Amino acid sequence: MLLPALWIGLFLTTGTAWACTIPREAPALREAVRHLANAERSQAGLAPLSASRRITLAAQGHACSIARRDTVTHRGALGGGLRIRLLRVGYTLAAANENLAMGLDTPGAAVAGWMGSPGHRRNILAPDMRDVGTGIAVARDGRLIWVMISARSR
Repeated sequence: MLLPALWIGLFLTTGTAWACTIPREAPALREAVRHLANAERSQAGLAPLSASRRITLAAQGHACSIARRDTVTHRGALGGGLRIRLLRVGYTLAAANENLAMGLDTPGAAVAGWMGSPGHRRNILAPDMRDVGTGIAVARDGRLIWVMISARSR
C-alpha cells in the first residue's frame, strides 16, 4: 500500500519541490535492509551498522530523485555525488559508500542482489563503516527503488 505523494525535502536533491511516492511500510523496509545487511556483516565478523536519521534523509532524497528522473545513477539531480548529499543533511563524513537497486520487490531481494555483486558486496562488508540509512521510492512504472548508504563520521 502506498502513501499519497509526499513532498520530500527538496533541497536535498534538486532545490525544488516535487512529489515522491514512498511505500507506506518504508520504516519496516528500511529496518529489514539494515537487519539483513548486519546479518551479512556478522557472518563476516564485522560490527553492525547503526541506523542514522541523517543518512536516511540523504538516501530517501536520492531514491526520490532517481524516481523523478527515472534513471538509476549515483549522481544527484544537480550533479552532486554522495559526499554532497551527506553534507547537505549535516552528516560529517570520513568515508561513505552507496548501493542502488531498482525493480526488486523486497528487502531480501535487494540485499541478496547487492551481495551477489562484487562491488556492492564490498560496500556492505566495508569494515570501517558504522552508520547506515536506506531510502525507498516508487518509480513511475511501480518498481521499487532502493538506496542504501553506509558511512563513518569524523
